[in-house]
Amino acid sequence: MQSYGGSVESKIQLVCDLEKPEDTWTVRHVGGPMIGSGAEKSSFLVRPVQESKITKNAQIFFKNIGYKLDHKHLRVGFAFHFQKDALITVTVSSINKIFKLHAIDDAVSVTPGTHLVEVTAQTASTNYNEVVASVSSFCEYLALLLHLSKPGVSTGVVPTAVASLMSDG
Repeated sequence: MQSYGGSVESKIQLVCDLEKPEDTWTVRHVGGPMIGSGAEKSSFLVRPVQESKITKNAQIFFKNIGYKLDHKHLRVGFAFHFQKDALITVTVSSINKIFKLHAIDDAVSVTPGTHLVEVTAQTASTNYNEVVASVSSFCEYLALLLHLSKPGVSTGVVPTAVASLMSDG
């Protein structure tokens, strides 16, 4: 689900956690990217994110208020936290398309052999510069451990990446 306000794109994502005994739904609003001179100097994208738990009739609710579900994806992977001046979360996942709600056994990989690596950290205007420096430093370290690639060009993870991260704690 996407909303276009002016020239800045924002997204509403409806997320279902299938690992819980009963499906747990979350609605996530991902705001438009930060713009301006500060954003142009940054090597990464800064976007505001708001999350809220929602009842199991979430799909019906969004359909009734006029949203159209444009695709269904299944994320499979793991996340870990890293503390370096700020709590940094690294999520490594593969993205799979599902054609029927909860038909996870029939999921088909969108980019076979490729994983999405997301690095996130919470910040406020009072600690923005410290968090940016911390995330930048961590991403420079992380980039050395990964083969960066574009969709369709499968390269995978450097074999020593996991061992290196584990040895550093």
